[in-house]
Amino acid sequence: MKVPFLKGMGDRNFHVTLLYASFAGLFLLLCVEEKLVADFADGKWQSLLTRIALISLVGLLIVWRIEVPNQFRLAKEQQNQRNLLIVVLFLGTLSYPFAANISFLTKSVSDVVEEITKNRESRFDKLAALLHEFPSMYEAHIEHWLPLPQNYIHLNALVKIYGLGVSPNKNVAYGKNGFFFEGWGARRVEKGVTEDFDNIADYMGQIPFSSEELRQWKRILEERYYWLREREIDYVFVLAPTKAMVYPENLPDNLQKVEKGLTRYEQLSGFLKSSSRLPFIDLLPALLAAKERQAYPLLFYKTDFHWNFYGAFIAYQTIIDQMLDIFPANSFTHPQLSEFELSIDRKWAHHRFMDMVGLPLWLHRNEHYIKMIPKLGGRYDSALDVPPSGIHDVYPPQKMLTAEDGSTLQIRLIRNPDAPLRSLLLLGDSFLEKCVYFFSADAQRVLNARTVVNFPEHIFNYEKPDIVIQEILNMFILREVPENPAGFHSSYLRGKFLDHQAHRTVRPKQFTRLHQISDQEVTWEVKLSDLPPPATGEVRVARITFAAEDQCGADIRLYDTNDQSFDLAANDIHAEGRQLFLELPAVESTGRVVVAVPTPRGKRCAPEKLEIRSDLPLVKNSQ
Repeated sequence: MKVPFLKGMGDRNFHVTLLYASFAGLFLLLCVEEKLVADFADGKWQSLLTRIALISLVGLLIVWRIEVPNQFRLAKEQQNQRNLLIVVLFLGTLSYPFAANISFLTKSVSDVVEEITKNRESRFDKLAALLHEFPSMYEAHIEHWLPLPQNYIHLNALVKIYGLGVSPNKNVAYGKNGFFFEGWGARRVEKGVTEDFDNIADYMGQIPFSSEELRQWKRILEERYYWLREREIDYVFVLAPTKAMVYPENLPDNLQKVEKGLTRYEQLSGFLKSSSRLPFIDLLPALLAAKERQAYPLLFYKTDFHWNFYGAFIAYQTIIDQMLDIFPANSFTHPQLSEFELSIDRKWAHHRFMDMVGLPLWLHRNEHYIKMIPKLGGRYDSALDVPPSGIHDVYPPQKMLTAEDGSTLQIRLIRNPDAPLRSLLLLGDSFLEKCVYFFSADAQRVLNARTVVNFPEHIFNYEKPDIVIQEILNMFILREVPENPAGFHSSYLRGKFLDHQAHRTVRPKQFTRLHQISDQEVTWEVKLSDLPPPATGEVRVARITFAAEDQCGADIRLYDTNDQSFDLAANDIHAEGRQLFLELPAVESTGRVVVAVPTPRGKRCAPEKLEIRSDLPLVKNSQ
């Protein structure tokens, strides 16, 4: 065996060099012992061999560069030749992409300059346009026509992931046992909308909700519930966990060794369960239980961030099972896994994910891809739109709906004329989209609209579903709290008050007339000195009843026990006929309510009674 830079050395010298290289490689192998053992235990031979090959190469390069004992040193001339060879190889590797494309780069400059200046006549216009447009246009031109050679991208990803154990993409966190998790950085939210999310900080409990943000989320969701209930439509809110919450044992070691706080998921889930009557389904316990029952198949892809179609079935099964308790009048059937045949491709790779991190596809066909094929003789026999090949990554067909005014809407719709429920609307992100076909066993019409946190009110001009199921992924509650359309506030205040008749905080209060400011306005007052402080998460809604011939306006002012006034938002008050609904601020004490009423000549309008109700049962209830 001849090695150029070892020319002149004896066999013994070469064998010693290899011995040193073996020691260096062994040391590097010990540094990644945990990853090697995990690969071996999982039978991931490609990953194991890739690590060993890279470490062996690095070990040889290290020994090549170190000074061995004097008796084995190269002659000075041979050392110079060796060093020159290393420099040439290193510079050649770095400069090859540029050298190979130097003519293209030169031509690109002239092409972009020509494109910018072709419609401009004066030199001044051309110069001004070049200064303004050239940098961005040239960058876009190069990115489009001169992508980094694929082999360099693959090499970068292989070295970082299997050599260093880190991710080449900040949007991805590289975990253990081949798992990848959501990282931090820009992610597509909806079509044309991209935002930054720090999933790692959230998982570590470093960006918790404030108490006010929790109250805002509760209000936004309850507004949707009451708005739909007034239209005789039921609403269910579903919270979906990200993969890190279901498989935390596969997160990187540095995330498992740090003491973590509560995630936003845990905060919002606990808050809704303890302080709201909103129909709410938390999917995390069911997914964790399914993982404990059987380790295979997995519920999520190892690479992609979504649950697979087996995980989607567990989510669907959980939603239906809990809706059996929430809506006992509906004829739901408990979904059984035995209704499906599982077709599993065990040599599958996620194309888009591999492109995102830069790994070669042919080396990573080690995922399993699941299709859920409904068996004959079951609830899906009469489903008209389920793909013949089974439930997998095929989007539901688009159908056109027509409103009474003749306007139309394109929306995903699947049908099953023999299903028990008439109509079901699914609102959610790509996680809920994987569940859509399963619901065709439960409703004759299953509609699906993609939204991450917002509520598309316009759909109800075209369809009146029996139930609306809205799912939000853990990642998307990292955004700012969304807002509802203006009309939702009035439904919330009215419904909130009427829904809690047994939860009075004080006796109904009569107003006392203070004084008449002018011929056009009179002020009235109610003192609330016996009103107990609000509990955590508690919402209080007041109703003011007026003695009036018709609806009349009023200016509401609230004061605390120190006679300091509160600012009220416009949507905190809703007037309806001879009643006015008002949400009290979440402060320690409300001392009095003052109502200024305009009194046009010939019309009587005066507040008579104030009632306050709480949405929590455990309050001091004065009889």
